[in-house]
Amino acid sequence: MFLRICCFITASLILFTATGLFAQVASQGTADDTTETLRRASTMRDKIIQKLITRIEQLEKKVSQLEKNEKNVSRPEPATETEAGIAVSETFDNSMVQEDTEDTIKGSAANNTGLVLDEPDSKEQERLIRAAFEHTLIERGGLLLPPYTYAIESSFSYVHSSVDNILIDGFTVLPVLVVGDIVSQRVRRDQFLGAMSARLGLSWDSQVEFRVPYGYMKRRTYSADNEEEILSDSGFGDIELAFSHQFYKSWGEWPDLLTTLRWKSDTGDSPFTSDRGNIFLGTGYHSLNLSFAAVKVIDPVVYFGGINYSFNLATTESIGRYDPGDSYGFNLGMAIALNLSNSISFSYDQQFALHSELDGESISGSYLNTGVFSVGSSYTFTDYLTVDFSLGVGLTSDSPDVVISTAFPFRGKF
Repeated sequence: MFLRICCFITASLILFTATGLFAQVASQGTADDTTETLRRASTMRDKIIQKLITRIEQLEKKVSQLEKNEKNVSRPEPATETEAGIAVSETFDNSMVQEDTEDTIKGSAANNTGLVLDEPDSKEQERLIRAAFEHTLIERGGLLLPPYTYAIESSFSYVHSSVDNILIDGFTVLPVLVVGDIVSQRVRRDQFLGAMSARLGLSWDSQVEFRVPYGYMKRRTYSADNEEEILSDSGFGDIELAFSHQFYKSWGEWPDLLTTLRWKSDTGDSPFTSDRGNIFLGTGYHSLNLSFAAVKVIDPVVYFGGINYSFNLATTESIGRYDPGDSYGFNLGMAIALNLSNSISFSYDQQFALHSELDGESISGSYLNTGVFSVGSSYTFTDYLTVDFSLGVGLTSDSPDVVISTAFPFRGKF
């Protein structure tokens, strides 16, 4: 419609100019000259009119093509003609192309951030956003596998810890007088831990997990007189079995709530059975851990947190009845989806271990306070394979100095 109006205005202006020229020539010269001039002006006017008719026909064809393309949800390319009438069409086409380009850029940016999807279904949006950091949530008990979906995961961790000890072999007479030997030791411990885990999603928002760890540990002890002692051992750790259930699924502002009950066995080498001194990969006792987790999705960020309590069961060994103290703690964190394939996460894990007892007597120095701050990243190669990497730094004296972990979960469906 806009093109037709422009064509009509252009034709009217040219006709008006030609008519004025005709009238001006008619008012000058003699009769013969006037007749010849009028004849030439008339011929010129006919040519102009014919040319205008040709231009109008061309514009009508372009308008028809435009309307046809608009019905087929496609945009014509900008015209390349430079004539006066076609220039209007070119301007109109360029404006439409610019609008289409802006719409395309907006759509691409929205899809790249994962915030705006073509599908209006909010459940589908939440599912796609969670897919970028689902491994982080699954590891922390904040997300369960769909029913009849399984995940097999191989993970590897490196843990380094160090401590400086001062041992006194003797007794003190005064606060500043020690009778006996004072021994200074530096202890460095390196652990390389691997594990195979299998998870299975069940109906009624439930999940089971089975984990088998295997590792290698090396302990170096340096004394003040430059003596070095190296001990190492490898073997299986404590096998774990867990059951998780989502007992509250939020549809509003409240977070989702999940609970996990985990049983840890005593299958690994323990300090009671190890023939390598302080080198062992197991704890030597059974324990039950009950945890509660909360997860809230606020595109494109997920906030998660939880509390846990471990009931450590007593065991009778050659040294007597050993009762490990219970432990409890909490964790807080957030994960940010950079896109539908990659995410980063930040978390803090705090644990408190109560005093252990031997034959009813509290063991001095058995109370532990550990705190680890971790930064992680996950990348999803396909719908079935994900790679997860994390770096943890200990913030208390009882914590390991550094923890580096990587995992390769593979997902499938029955």
